[in-house]
Amino acid sequence: MPEQREVFDYWCAKAPEGGYPTRADIQPAELRRLLPSLSLIDVVTDDGGERLRMRLAGTRLRDYFGVELTGHYLDEYDFGDQTGYWDAAYHEVVRAGRPAQGVIPLTAWNQPGVFQFWLRLPLANEEGRIVMVFGHDAFLQSEKAHALAGKANLRIA
Repeated sequence: MPEQREVFDYWCAKAPEGGYPTRADIQPAELRRLLPSLSLIDVVTDDGGERLRMRLAGTRLRDYFGVELTGHYLDEYDFGDQTGYWDAAYHEVVRAGRPAQGVIPLTAWNQPGVFQFWLRLPLANEEGRIVMVFGHDAFLQSEKAHALAGKANLRIA
């Protein structure tokens, strides 16, 4: 998706050589026209492991999911049979430190005719540890989206 290429190129431009950009490097307002589709997700570590909390969820995410995600942990939602898919995607970004992208139908949100084309990018703290995920989501309803979705479920950059 062209918008995701724009977000990815922006992320790359903000990254220091051999490292990841930090939250301070990322200024969502610099991607003003994409703001409704952007997200920032905190990686919260506690004794029980890692949890992902939505710090910022653009209005397009609320529109498609039907709930306000900002301030909520992702594990508060039932992703049904897509739970493993999302766990693998965030594992790649948070633990492996690799950008990830993919496409998945919104069946967990009772919108099986809508496809979510997503991009997730790691953000680090000053020590280089992944502490946040920068995301972009596009939603399509069409036969073309269905055909594209059938070609890839998870692709690691």
